[in-house]
Amino acid sequence: MRPVLKDVRASGYLGAGRLAELATDLRPLLEQTARAGTTTTWKAIRQRLPALARLHRDDESVLLWLVDAERDPGDPLLSALVTVGDRQMHPRFLAIAEQLGVTAGRYPTQQRSTWNYEVLKSHQRWRHRH
Repeated sequence: MRPVLKDVRASGYLGAGRLAELATDLRPLLEQTARAGTTTTWKAIRQRLPALARLHRDDESVLLWLVDAERDPGDPLLSALVTVGDRQMHPRFLAIAEQLGVTAGRYPTQQRSTWNYEVLKSHQRWRHRH
């Protein structure tokens, strides 16, 4: 499996400009998700943003990275709100978090705690913002 990118150009599926446009579209949806105090899945995202219907998994990761790369220092990671299954941490969340400077720890319990904390911070940060 290819690692999540530090350099968006390495994706090879969609160009950096197109991914940046899609990240601009995705960010408000994740902010709404945070305000609602919930999480979401790629399936639900695709239903709301049809332009993402055929997005490759590697590009999904780059897109989540781009959404959070432009955040203000200290802001939580909105990418934590994208889950799999029954509200389970997305398998690429840890790589995205690490590349954005959020240390998740070495052990599964530390990693899950980091993810839970980012979800909680996102909900709290966006609850009263419009």
